[in-house]
Amino acid sequence: MKTFLWYDLETFGLNPRYDRIAQAACIRTDMDLNIIGEPLLLYCRLSPDYLPSPESCLITGITPQKVNAEGMVEAEFIKRLREEFMVPSTITTGYNSIGFDDEVIRSTLYRNLYDPFDREYLNGCSRWDIINLVRATHDLRPDGITFTTLNEETGAPSFRLTDLTAENHIEQEGAHDALVDVYATIAIARLIKERQPNLFKWALEHRTRREISTAIDVLTHKPFLNTQPMFVSEKGNTRPLLPLFYETEKSAALYCFDLTHEIPTDPSGTYQETGIVRLMINRSPFVAPISVLDEESERRLGFTQREIIRKAGMAIAAPALSKKAILGAREEIKEGELDPDLSIYQGFPSDHDKGVMASIRALRPEDRLKKGEHLFDNPKYHKILWRQVARNWPEALSEKDRESWRNFCALRLLNPPADKALTYELYMRTIEEKLNSLDTNAKEKMILLRLREYGEELYDRILR
Repeated sequence: MKTFLWYDLETFGLNPRYDRIAQAACIRTDMDLNIIGEPLLLYCRLSPDYLPSPESCLITGITPQKVNAEGMVEAEFIKRLREEFMVPSTITTGYNSIGFDDEVIRSTLYRNLYDPFDREYLNGCSRWDIINLVRATHDLRPDGITFTTLNEETGAPSFRLTDLTAENHIEQEGAHDALVDVYATIAIARLIKERQPNLFKWALEHRTRREISTAIDVLTHKPFLNTQPMFVSEKGNTRPLLPLFYETEKSAALYCFDLTHEIPTDPSGTYQETGIVRLMINRSPFVAPISVLDEESERRLGFTQREIIRKAGMAIAAPALSKKAILGAREEIKEGELDPDLSIYQGFPSDHDKGVMASIRALRPEDRLKKGEHLFDNPKYHKILWRQVARNWPEALSEKDRESWRNFCALRLLNPPADKALTYELYMRTIEEKLNSLDTNAKEKMILLRLREYGEELYDRILR
């Protein structure tokens, strides 16, 4: 039986490859969005090689002390969460989950010696994200749903959960609590399913790479609609795209041209300059045929089916939109040598390494380092294995390894490997500045005091 698993994360920062999960919540529903069973709420402990972002803690109200008192070590946390994701025929769904939460989950799986991707397709499982469905509802079929709040920065419609729930009279007390946000996401999904069932059904049935590739006719270059945040404007988030070509034969990257742009003469440059879009069809984008446009949505969006077809006929013959011109104008971006924790996309695990990972996960912590020594094809997994044991079960380390672990933690606190990650000095300074600010209220000061206590405890344990 197919089910939805609605989930949300609260994290200690905004870098999905580096920052850690604070809280995760899941609620399972049937396909009619009726809740099945009890919700799942988990906290994840922090290891001493990482400092949380004070700004993130002020938003969520979650401190290191709370997760360390109530949570599970990361290895057990992600194991439990993965079990929920991989219940057969589960559609794991969230709100902006593919853009952020799924990337955090992938990195957490990777750090704990799992294939980061198999939970997205094994056992008949898949993933979805309703945020672009919500945007498309505003642009194409808004009847019955209120979209009145504007984003203060862009002047465009706001799609924040708190705004949507407030203006549609949906209770959501305690925003930035994962479980509250999951209930709110389900409520918004119910609202769309009830008021615009055909749109909901279309988006659900066209969420995977296979279904999306079938809906987009690249061979005849038939224009289609795409809704995404890059297209944000006062009119909405939907643009007509002309499908041009896939990057390679088996690639999920589809190059398109935004038909609201002037046809370029030079394919080099940004989207804003050229109108060329690289659409990843394996990330559950919202796509629809241009036939869904009616007079009201044409007026709202500022283009018509007739204009789209006319412009597409002109654009397809443009020299600057050929595959050779576009790919030739773009330099391949290569990442430099990354810390193993951050190199999830630098070399995927071989079948042999996947087998080694599975056998190691079945062992007791104290036996893992002995079993995994020199067994992996990719040497980065030896480092990841050592770090996983140290982060989750430091008591299983030898005396020599415990000293190495302490030195590793000290290095991370003083010189973290990720861009914009806080050093210990900056962490403590940020806390003091906020404590001394007149803009910081009493509740925030209590959180900051707990963060300072955590920093002092780490100093005594690691840096002294």
